[in-house]
Amino acid sequence: MELSMRKIRILFKKDFIDFFKNMAVFVSCIIPIAFAVIYKYILADFGIGALYLINMILGLNLAMISVMIPATTIAEEKEKFTMRTLMLSNVSGVEIFTAKILVTSVIMLISNTVIFFISGVDAKLLPMFIVITVIGGIPLILLGGSVGILARDQMNAGVYEVPVMMLFLLPSVFNGLNKTVDAVAAFTPCQPTLDLVYALQKGTLLSSDSLIRAATVLGWIVIASIILMVLYRKRGTDN
Repeated sequence: MELSMRKIRILFKKDFIDFFKNMAVFVSCIIPIAFAVIYKYILADFGIGALYLINMILGLNLAMISVMIPATTIAEEKEKFTMRTLMLSNVSGVEIFTAKILVTSVIMLISNTVIFFISGVDAKLLPMFIVITVIGGIPLILLGGSVGILARDQMNAGVYEVPVMMLFLLPSVFNGLNKTVDAVAAFTPCQPTLDLVYALQKGTLLSSDSLIRAATVLGWIVIASIILMVLYRKRGTDN
């Protein structure tokens, strides 16, 4: 177990450094923060409040970062045959994916925290906000890893990423439009997390509705884990 944790720490450091080297992914992760600044300071005259701001930008952040980082980085390593080298060096697929999940979670945590403070939400809510958003991002990270397994290279990953991100983001964007959209959004991995953040800000986090949303997120974690495991067994980590 100690050897496994040592490998994960080494992989974590490598993946974290590689994140800053991949400018396409790095710049994409800055986009939600840039939108938060625009909404907060440039469009402030339109009466955009903290609740709307944090839910709108947080949805973009969850859908973009959680899917893009694992998908692109896994595809990049397959393209450069780094993944094959790691596997030949007695590194397991579980260790590789664990490191990527941790790196994505840390980057998402940092980005979400920045958005939290930009939006002007009460700082005392930050600890629970972090817990909700990190757990809520796990199913999206796992699905992003699944995209990386399916992709042959980074370009191919980019083609797959966009529809996956839109599939999870658009129901949240149009949530509240009508009952049909609301029903669809409620069963996506993104909207329940946004609803939990909203409930946190409103002080209704311990309601029965919040328990249903939390159960939906946990259900998506199970579903996304199964999808990742099935694809890994069928496709592995190499082309």
